Amino acid sequence: MATDFYELQIYTVDTAPEGQLLAELHSSSVLSATGRQSRSNFPLYQIHNTFELSYGLLPYVEIGQYLCTARLNSPGYQYAGARTKVHFAIPLTESWPIELGGNIELQYMRRAAVSDPLNLEFMPIIQGTFGGFFFAANPAIEKQFSGPGTHAGLSFEPAAQLSYRLHGSWSWLEPSLEYYGEQGPFSDFYPLAQQQEFVVPSVNLYLHPRLEFNFGFGFGTTQDWKGRFIKGTIGWLF
Repeated sequence: MATDFYELQIYTVDTAPEGQLLAELHSSSVLSATGRQSRSNFPLYQIHNTFELSYGLLPYVEIGQYLCTARLNSPGYQYAGARTKVHFAIPLTESWPIELGGNIELQYMRRAAVSDPLNLEFMPIIQGTFGGFFFAANPAIEKQFSGPGTHAGLSFEPAAQLSYRLHGSWSWLEPSLEYYGEQGPFSDFYPLAQQQEFVVPSVNLYLHPRLEFNFGFGFGTTQDWKGRFIKGTIGWLF
């Protein structure tokens, strides 16, 4: 799923500083589902909260652990599963116009929470700054080991962000446009109307050097996946 409601976030090459801990809370909720596929696949009215801890293991490598929770169809929050990641930057590219990195993530979730409980994702990270604009791309490749897509092979799930950091007294504000998509397995891409293509106008706030804050409102742009959702991330570097 392009819209991973347990973590809707664009990855950059930046990692937690060596020996420091970054704690994050990812939260999201679906507001509407009007497309043919979104009506049956979107977790309508559920609230997902994922707690993430990332530790700077080396100057350009961090390891992370996720604890996923959700308010499903019954009252109260339930354990939804967990994930483990290794996130890294390639330091040789720091002086290049484009910086490179990557993220490897293993997901092991409850079947009650997601349709594909076990999968492995490799996400290359490409980013660059041009004038006041910042661009990051995450052309992720995923392999499912359980669920409906097990035998489909490798699937392509690109994501990207374009943002602009304001100047002067507004330098704490960064308007952004995020994109999340899924084109299907490399062996047989979905027709355009059936692809997941989501656009998320969002904002990043830089209110404190150790604080991160992102909030966005997303909507589907293809016929089968029309719907609306909100998502946000708040983090603190210890």
